[in-house]
Amino acid sequence: MDQTDICQPTLVPAPQHIDNQRPGRGRGRGRGRGHGHRQGNDNGHSTRPRLLETSAGSQQQQQQQQQQQQLPRLVRPKIAIKPSATQPADSHVSAPVRILETAITSSPSSSHGNWRASNKSPEVSVPDTKQQQQQQQQPPRRIYEAYYEPNVVERLMEAGQLVRGVVRLNPKNRAEAYVSLDQTPSDNARRLYPVLLDYDVGSGDDIYLCGETSRNRAIFGDIVAVKILPSKAARNLYRENCAPNDRRMSRLRDERKARLEAMADKVASESDTAVSESNGRCGSESSERRIPEVFGTVVAILARNEDRRFTGTLSSEPPMSIRKHSQFLQLLEHPVMWFKPLNNALPFMTVPLSDIPAAVRRYKIKHYCVVRMGVWHTCDPLPTASFIKVLGERGSIDVETTLILEENAVCYEPFTPNVLRCLPKVPWRIPDKELKWRTDLRADCIFTIDPPTARDLDDAVSCTILPNGNVLIGVHIADVSYFVRPQTALDKQARLRATTTYMVQKAIPMLPSVLCEDLCSLNPGVDRLAFSVMWEMDPETAVVRSTWFGRTIINSACKLSYDDAQSVIEGNRLGGDIACFEYINGANKPATIRRRTQIESSIRWFFKLSRVMRTRRFDCGALSLSNVKLSFDLDSSGAPVDCRPYVIKDSNRLIEEFMLLANMSVAARIEATFPNASLLRRHSPPLQRRLDETCQQLSNAGIDIVPGSARDIQHSLDQIEDDEMRVTVESLLTAPMQRAAYFSTNSIADKAGYRHYALNVPLYTHFTSPIRRYADIIVHRTLEASLAAFGNHVIGDHPLLPSLYSSFFPKTLANASLTVSVKDAQLLLIPDSKAIADIAHQCNLRKDAAKKAQEASSKLFLVNYLAQKAAHFDTPGVVSFAVVTKIKPDGFVLIVPMLGIECIIYMDRLADKHSQVQSLDGRTWRLSLWSVDTTSITLIWEANANAVDELDRSMSALVIDDGGQFAVNIKPTASQERFTQTLKIFDKMS
Repeated sequence: MDQTDICQPTLVPAPQHIDNQRPGRGRGRGRGRGHGHRQGNDNGHSTRPRLLETSAGSQQQQQQQQQQQQLPRLVRPKIAIKPSATQPADSHVSAPVRILETAITSSPSSSHGNWRASNKSPEVSVPDTKQQQQQQQQPPRRIYEAYYEPNVVERLMEAGQLVRGVVRLNPKNRAEAYVSLDQTPSDNARRLYPVLLDYDVGSGDDIYLCGETSRNRAIFGDIVAVKILPSKAARNLYRENCAPNDRRMSRLRDERKARLEAMADKVASESDTAVSESNGRCGSESSERRIPEVFGTVVAILARNEDRRFTGTLSSEPPMSIRKHSQFLQLLEHPVMWFKPLNNALPFMTVPLSDIPAAVRRYKIKHYCVVRMGVWHTCDPLPTASFIKVLGERGSIDVETTLILEENAVCYEPFTPNVLRCLPKVPWRIPDKELKWRTDLRADCIFTIDPPTARDLDDAVSCTILPNGNVLIGVHIADVSYFVRPQTALDKQARLRATTTYMVQKAIPMLPSVLCEDLCSLNPGVDRLAFSVMWEMDPETAVVRSTWFGRTIINSACKLSYDDAQSVIEGNRLGGDIACFEYINGANKPATIRRRTQIESSIRWFFKLSRVMRTRRFDCGALSLSNVKLSFDLDSSGAPVDCRPYVIKDSNRLIEEFMLLANMSVAARIEATFPNASLLRRHSPPLQRRLDETCQQLSNAGIDIVPGSARDIQHSLDQIEDDEMRVTVESLLTAPMQRAAYFSTNSIADKAGYRHYALNVPLYTHFTSPIRRYADIIVHRTLEASLAAFGNHVIGDHPLLPSLYSSFFPKTLANASLTVSVKDAQLLLIPDSKAIADIAHQCNLRKDAAKKAQEASSKLFLVNYLAQKAAHFDTPGVVSFAVVTKIKPDGFVLIVPMLGIECIIYMDRLADKHSQVQSLDGRTWRLSLWSVDTTSITLIWEANANAVDELDRSMSALVIDDGGQFAVNIKPTASQERFTQTLKIFDKMS
């Protein structure tokens, strides 16, 4: 901000204790929420007047009141706030945060005038003059606490009075939020708050933020500082914010229970089959809510979620909840429209009318728009937002895909010229310096195995039989970090995107295509820079004898698809249409028969070793919960014409085992070198309570899953012989599992928290996909720093790295790794531990968002594919069996293993007079009555005699809900006009 725009405030001494009363209110010590906290420039961007009262005397208060009364309306002068010069330097960290006084200079001439006369708009509500005058008589009342200053937060964190974590929101209730710790609480914090003794990163125990005031304007993904509330304050907060809603929900449950019991009696009297006495008394829904153990309140945002673009709709009508707000008129100070995000966990936002194009305001049908969330002052009930663009009406695949990308904040805009200037000019060749300093492996038999459509080839493998009978296995990963140097515009853009997002019809790359598809891609027949990991292995047991790390130059012999490798595994020869090359005497030539035979032999060795490694991995306690991935065939217009599950073959597992081994080896290497500044990946144990509930649900259906270690769960899964049922059980077991996450080794005090639960290994990271993951680039830089400090040899005594150094490893020059001290290497290539933690947080956010976007894209194309099938009304669409996994009071839950999706069938929607289903004989049926108990649901269907038009008939075979469209197969006899169907948990509907 320019200095000429800042009004210098008059500062007064900050008192030790501050009343919360307002000018013009004759009260003593305030009872409001703001007692004891700093107010004023709460987020560094405040432009709203903050009129506060301190104990400096009433004369200054009267001057401020007189000055405020001279203003014709509330204005937003620009102010500057400075800490009080009289604040004691040795004040204790537990003292209340002091409120700062600001002086506001303004004059009647600075008024904006009456915008009602000059900005007439039918889209907004305008308060009358009397209401404006009443509003001007009092300054805005503070709704949220002002954030603590950074130096105060730092002192309180050191003293243990604050803890830090990441905010996550309840998508079904905006008033509820949680903070998941991203750093182990200090010893001081655990002494002050014994309830935190069992709390740690990944423990599954979160801090509960009860009500929107406790969340204090934070949104999902923000890293926040949290103050733990005493038990009495927590009870009062819960009673104020949550108890009324709990009573309402309890009343609704009682009403629903009475309706179900009445319907159950009717079903029992009318149905031909026996109905359990417990019908209508479903026990799957608990009447008592589990109250969280630890309550907290956000006092500062340490790092904001950078994804502040949101999608939703604009409306000229304010939400009803805001109309009733005491400061609603304050929002109408300027003409605004109201933005409702698609994400229900986010608040409404106000968008200035001047930001919105006139065409958008005139839309009769709601169009989806994109806005950027702006500032959210302590006195504002809603945040502001700025209009970015309009997406259009929903329906087409293109608009829906853009909506998915925007909703998940995926950056799909073209790379800016500033970023592209960081790229080398093409054609590019490897500099002589790199040829001298790197290990030359161009003559080795190295090749890639990837999906047939892959263009970003970032991993290659090699296999050589050694004279001593062992095998030398190599994994070679593209050296993307050579091109993406720290602190460049390219590096900042890669960090912002953090991952490539794969949609059904396209990929949104993390890096420009010249890197993804050319300079970094390990294409066959060209020289490429790489990081290589090699192991000398026993050919029978696949036990690693020694490990080598190095910066290399490779030349891939060929590009194989998984189908090509699978064909060789099954005993066939490489297809003649596969182009193979061989590096001979400094030039690439067509591969000889010997080289093609060597490639085939390597594939078979990989397959043999990978089977041994996979068996040993699961014997040691690994767990695999696979999810169904759909594969689509698209026509020339981009519409889906076929859909099928993606089949995992032996060739996929072949590559997987060696990539896992490379990631584990690199994790051990960098953690040994930089124990406090390494980026690793952890997977915490499942949420035990939810796992126990799921296992009990499965046990009731006759499926025994031991809810112990990963080994116990995997052994239980291996006992299930029915493939479809196993897919269903694995899908259910995924729910209580926590997501794997990146972390900085400095953030977790106990190394037991480093473990990867599913892999059952102590250390793991991501190293093998730097073209599509920014975390891998950071790991490459860390490995480069480790090589610079220690060279290619093994580091001392490390339990996860063999101490033997094989004589068969490549011979590397002494200066090949730019040997320097560990400290210099760290300063050269990797940031400090705090920066590593911030990078880990960004990578976690973007990876989760990319996963959601990918799943939403798959669901979008599935719905379009099923809708096309449903257009032929003479058949009931796509008929697939589904498994009933849960009986709820209002319906039942299905999992469709073939499609890999879960859906809820709500009985009230199914029984709607406009809803009908179609049996395989072509007749349509309507749900008349139903009855629910804990393990089964009874449905009474009646034949629909009324004629329906073609559109109704085309959709009658489908139950449509948010999860997609599914055929309901009912099997009455030809003469029946009414029949009863009973579904039980883990029944198959086909």
